[in-house]
Amino acid sequence: MGRISMLRKIHIATTSDRLTQATGLGPMIESFHESPLAQPFYKALPKRTSVRSLGHAKLGLIFLSSFLYGHDAIDDLEEFEGDDYLENFYRGELPAPRTMGDFLRDFKFKNLDGLNKYLPFMSHRIRKQFINRLPKEYKPGPLQLSIDSTPHVQHGQKMEGVEMNYEGKWCLDSQRISDQSGLTYGFQLRAGNTGKGVGARDLILQAFKGMSFREEKYLSGDSAYLNQDVVKACLSVGAWFTITAPDTIHWTDKVESTDLKWEPWEYREDEQLAAAKKGKTLPVVELSSYHWRPSWDENNQLRIPIVIKRTWIPYENQAKKNKTGNLFSYAGASEGEWKYYAVATSMPLIQFTRQQVIERHNQRGNCERFIKEEKYGFDLLHFPCLKLDANYGYGLLAQVAHNILRWLAVLERPDKPHFSYIVESPYIPIYLNKN
Repeated sequence: MGRISMLRKIHIATTSDRLTQATGLGPMIESFHESPLAQPFYKALPKRTSVRSLGHAKLGLIFLSSFLYGHDAIDDLEEFEGDDYLENFYRGELPAPRTMGDFLRDFKFKNLDGLNKYLPFMSHRIRKQFINRLPKEYKPGPLQLSIDSTPHVQHGQKMEGVEMNYEGKWCLDSQRISDQSGLTYGFQLRAGNTGKGVGARDLILQAFKGMSFREEKYLSGDSAYLNQDVVKACLSVGAWFTITAPDTIHWTDKVESTDLKWEPWEYREDEQLAAAKKGKTLPVVELSSYHWRPSWDENNQLRIPIVIKRTWIPYENQAKKNKTGNLFSYAGASEGEWKYYAVATSMPLIQFTRQQVIERHNQRGNCERFIKEEKYGFDLLHFPCLKLDANYGYGLLAQVAHNILRWLAVLERPDKPHFSYIVESPYIPIYLNKN
């Protein structure tokens, strides 16, 4: 019996036809255009109706195409010139980079505010689709939002908003709120010297708008967000928060007292088996807590739990820990010291364990990963315009494109979603117009 080949033979031939790498953009952009998400997006854009400008809706789609394709700057749009596929797809000549820059400079407050309000609408719809379409083991749990800010170092001397921040960086500053899937629910671009946490209240209220007060939802942030505005915003919408506790609330004084009662961290069976298989010793971790009374609470009614985690670090391994950040095999030595970390939370300790609070807070690590994906994947390290509002609009358009990428990545591989997904596939199935 002859051997049956499982693969087809590949026939190589020459052609004079122009080829393109952008065929994957078509299904994505067309699906978005035909989806219920498109019209609210177009409505938020600056209006352009002249034939030469192609119209604001088409310009918005071309910007999304540019981000999805992997362009780093407006000038990279020249790569689209002469591309028969894209010119046919957009039914005509594509705009020059200068036209796109003019479009960004048309962004006013109402457009920026409109796009910012559009982001949670878009993200909640995508998240609903994840719940409806993904297999049970990959469906998202309760909404977990994380908020953080990051500097964008610039080199221009005339850019609006470029200032020296507290780290001595000449930059713009952005603040972003996103969920566990990486979807953006709000974005702010502001002067580089803006304090961390400023404007967080507006992003929080915007992100949770439309959700029931009793619906389970969470917000996490670093120590800059433990302030009156953030706490009250979370309480007003029924969101449980976990925020890194700063030294300014003097939680370290409690550590030195003898009042605290410590309980051991409980490792899961799979963690213990994995450690045993590698011949490692899991670190010794203990937890305790107390209640903090904020000085800004005039009615003296708030009692916010502070959960403290301490990890035993043997002295002999301190140098290695500083180098690697790995605590996997450092337990067991008799000489060492405790390293402390604290989290302020509204999660009631009568309902949640201290360990659940810390584990919930640890999920915010993904927020930094998604910020890096945007900064490096869409080159938000550098902004293209002199006007702050124009750059703000550019950043918001990047968030919309990023949401599309996260949507695609999770739908295609919910077990291991890709990052900085570049569109080169000739066919990409997206179901933007379905629930």
